[in-house]
Amino acid sequence: MRLLLILLLFLLAGCRTTSESLRNMYTNSLNERLNGSDFYTLSEQYIERQETRLEFVRGFVREGKLVTAEDYLYAGALLSTSGFKDDLIAASASGLTAAEMGEDLGFRVAAEAIDKLKMHLGDPQRYGTQYYYVEVIQQWRLYPVDPATTDEERIAMGVLPLAELMAQAELLNEEVR
Repeated sequence: MRLLLILLLFLLAGCRTTSESLRNMYTNSLNERLNGSDFYTLSEQYIERQETRLEFVRGFVREGKLVTAEDYLYAGALLSTSGFKDDLIAASASGLTAAEMGEDLGFRVAAEAIDKLKMHLGDPQRYGTQYYYVEVIQQWRLYPVDPATTDEERIAMGVLPLAELMAQAELLNEEVR
C-alpha cells in the first residue's frame, strides 16, 4: 500500500511544478490534521502519509528543486512537522530563505521549527509556538519559553507576544471542556 502511495505521489509530482506539488502536499496534510478526531492524536495512516510527503520534500531539497519563495515556504512548513533534528534544521533554513525572498510567513515557519527543535532537545523554546497536551489533567500548556526572548523578537518572527500566547492556551482549554 505504501509503495502504491509513493508511486501515486511521484506521478502527481511529475505533472506539477515544485510549488504546486509542495502546496498540494501541505494542504492535504493540514486538511487531514484538521479533520481528524483529536488534533493532539494523529492516526497511523496520517503519520504514514506524512512520512511519504516528507520523503518527497527531502528529495526536492536534495535535488535543488526549491527555487521560489513559495517552494521554500511550503517545504519548510512540511519539514517542520517532522520530529527529526535534520528536518527541523532544514525547515528553519527554508523558512528563513522564504522570508529573505519576500515571503514574510517564512519567519513564522522558521520560528516553529526552531521551537520544535528546542522542545525535542528538552530546552525552553525561543518564540512560544509549541503547546503540549497533558492527558492526566486534560489541559493544554505552553511549552516553557526562554525568558531572554523578547516580545519584539517574537513579533519580528510572526509570533504573538508572550501574554497572548499564554491566553491562547486558555482558549484551547475552553475548547476541550
